[in-house]
Amino acid sequence: MGKESHRDDRFSRMMFGDKRESIRGNHHSVPDSNSSSLDIESIFENISKLRDSSKNLKPLIQMVYPFVQGFLKKK
Repeated sequence: MGKESHRDDRFSRMMFGDKRESIRGNHHSVPDSNSSSLDIESIFENISKLRDSSKNLKPLIQMVYPFVQGFLKKK
């Protein structure tokens, strides 16, 4: 790779990030939450969105499944 050191490697920085960023702050901090602070309404809204999305994906999966099955049988 020439004169580039391992820490200056573009690929390594892209894949693993900059070490300085991970030292500065924790990106995955968990907010302090009590059971009383849970927003039940938003939870049910997200569940509803997931259910609707799965209903919309079902016809697509039914259309694609025969092609996948045929591909697997050829092998």
